[in-house]
Amino acid sequence: MQYSVPSCPLPEGLVRSNPLVRQLALAPPARRARGLEAEEAAIDFYQSQGCRVLAKNWRFRKYEVDLILAEPDGGTWIAVEVKFQSRLTDFAPWNRSQLHRIQRAAAAFGRKNQYLGSWRIDLVRCHGSPVRVVEVLEGGWPGF
Repeated sequence: MQYSVPSCPLPEGLVRSNPLVRQLALAPPARRARGLEAEEAAIDFYQSQGCRVLAKNWRFRKYEVDLILAEPDGGTWIAVEVKFQSRLTDFAPWNRSQLHRIQRAAAAFGRKNQYLGSWRIDLVRCHGSPVRVVEVLEGGWPGF
């Protein structure tokens, strides 16, 4: 579905709604808060490794990636999918379509920033209160 912008001007102080942002608002507040805490824990983890945050919750059309980071040397950019799990079991089920959405969002971010280097997609699992990173799978899409 194509999003079209009406031609009439908005009253001062109002901002046009974005249908993609609206989807985020539908998540229950407690669940959304845990997800944001998990993303902050992942950022802290990667920054302790010397990585630089390039974007958070970056969207391109219907595609989204939680974090985009640059390794300390800048040679590789990392697209990160962060999951909070209330129970520590195996990694939450990720699937091929989710991988493709992350790849497309990361590729669009790279094009927008004229980046021609290498990419890696990491999976990060968080747990607990306070939220902490419990597992990182670098290039973590086994079987795909």
